Amino acid sequence: MTRAKTAERACIKLRDMDEKNMHNLFLKNMAGLIEETKNPSPCLNPNSKRGGMATHAGVALELGISRPHGGGHKMMSPQMEAILIWCQCRTREYDNVKIENFTNSWADGLAFCALIHHFFPQSFDFARLSPQNRKQNYELAFQTGERFAGIPDFLTADDMDGMVSDHRIDPKMIFSYVQEVYRMCNEL
Repeated sequence: MTRAKTAERACIKLRDMDEKNMHNLFLKNMAGLIEETKNPSPCLNPNSKRGGMATHAGVALELGISRPHGGGHKMMSPQMEAILIWCQCRTREYDNVKIENFTNSWADGLAFCALIHHFFPQSFDFARLSPQNRKQNYELAFQTGERFAGIPDFLTADDMDGMVSDHRIDPKMIFSYVQEVYRMCNEL
């Protein structure tokens, strides 16, 4: 076999990766981002064992994931960015779900449902959900997450509905809940 064919075979595109390999790559990159936050250094090598921002950005670009920059959007911490990309990877196949932030992207409850449904597809029929039934979506996602994965219910359907109604969605609350989903579901 020629060298070019061997190299071509060894290269796996992210879109073709199975869940386990993608998860391992994500963990490597997230660990690198956290290390980079604690000990900043000019790590420009995208193949660094630490992961690093360049590698993490490459994962997002390979998956076709993008977020608006500027225009009044606050910069996220590397941990928030890593969890956001993790959510986008898990929900990219769901219609009507586009996660771009930890505020408005979660307002209709479909993002919560898609994230939980990704891990527990037998628990409910995602195709029957409607963005107009946001409170029912919150209840479904939070109750399913608690029942199947033990995700704490510190964020309730009433909390989310109140935040959306008052136009004051707290990104820290959503991020904290999603972090728990990550913590509880990634070991499944």
